[in-house]
Amino acid sequence: MKGITFSIVMALALVVASVFSSGNTEQEKITVIMPRHEMDLNGVWEKQTREFEKASGIKVEFIQMSWDEVQTKVMTDLAAGAKTYDVIEFDNGWVAKFASADWVEPLDSYADKAYFDSILPGLLKTFTVKGKILGVVWNNDTRFFFYNKAMLDKAGISAPPKTWMEVVEQAQKLKKAGIAEFPIAEYWNQEWALANSIAFYLYSFGANYFDEKGNITINKPEAVAAFQFMTDMLRKDKIVNPSSVTLSQEAAADLFYRGSSAFFFQGPPSTYIYSNDSTKSSVVGDVKVAEWLPAQSVALQTTLTLPEAFAIPKMSSNKKAAWQYISYMISPERDKERAVEIGSLPLFKNLYTDPQLVKLYPYWVQFGKQSSVARALPLVDWYDELVQTTIVAVQQMLLGSKTPQAVADELATYLNGKQYNGMTLH
Repeated sequence: MKGITFSIVMALALVVASVFSSGNTEQEKITVIMPRHEMDLNGVWEKQTREFEKASGIKVEFIQMSWDEVQTKVMTDLAAGAKTYDVIEFDNGWVAKFASADWVEPLDSYADKAYFDSILPGLLKTFTVKGKILGVVWNNDTRFFFYNKAMLDKAGISAPPKTWMEVVEQAQKLKKAGIAEFPIAEYWNQEWALANSIAFYLYSFGANYFDEKGNITINKPEAVAAFQFMTDMLRKDKIVNPSSVTLSQEAAADLFYRGSSAFFFQGPPSTYIYSNDSTKSSVVGDVKVAEWLPAQSVALQTTLTLPEAFAIPKMSSNKKAAWQYISYMISPERDKERAVEIGSLPLFKNLYTDPQLVKLYPYWVQFGKQSSVARALPLVDWYDELVQTTIVAVQQMLLGSKTPQAVADELATYLNGKQYNGMTLH
């Protein structure tokens, strides 16, 4: 009897010990913050994150917000030296700032050379400073020119415009024929995306904020002409939807999918996929990808490349688990899955010859031609400050309270004395 009682007591003790032990063993956890992918309408990033949890046993607090909200939270957290996040958004416009502040962990030792070599070199190079890899790209966000061929055909237009003059001519023809009241919808809301649009128009006029020698050029005739063109399309020619001054990228894309606009000059690569998804689009089969981009002249055509990366803050206490998440999400397997599901451009070189993807996306040929003229945003450690100054001034211009020349002069005054590559702008 005593033996039986002892056995029962010991068994109960083991159960209690087990419960106590499991209750005090915390599951490893990381916090990830990133913007919502512009066209991830299917929630593929959320789904893959939950698959990572199951595969790794690591719990992920997965935070997705608008790009501007993420920017505010990440910058505030890093500047305060906090430990809130383990994997953060690392935008191409922040490279100089992050490197200067020494905010993020170099990743070279976290994977072998073969892994990094398998990523598109241009994307890897964007986030490499002085030989150190500071971020692994998650979004190959090169922008492309899409157009509604059915609308152009209806107006008797045989090919999409190559110059801004042709854009105005074709848009007015579409308006006159009653095919589109406003053939263009832009994302000109006062947020960071507006700065991208501004850079695109500046580049397409052969303009920029400053040149490689440190000379301020934003108040030169080419830049003023770019600002004037943006204003004229909206206020004089009335070919840009007046709601554009309040539209986000997603909202502008939605108008394109609904057949309200005929041109989408800087659409994410997945624009084509969603334009042909009957659950999201009214223009299935109507949208095409151009082989060029409109510009002041054909020689000036350009597009933006806006890659975004994951980085690990130096203050993170969970660097190993953070890298496990990054290497899982940024792998050829997950990259291909995202390409299939949402049409995002691959990050890995070998996927561009993958038979399934080549068959699924024959229009990547046109993407390649536009990509040949891709340019990045200005790489300065005060780019966030430049953005805020620019978008406020340009919004005032678009609303009619400032002239293009006044905006150009205001930006030139702001730039005076700023540092660029060791040079003082003047």
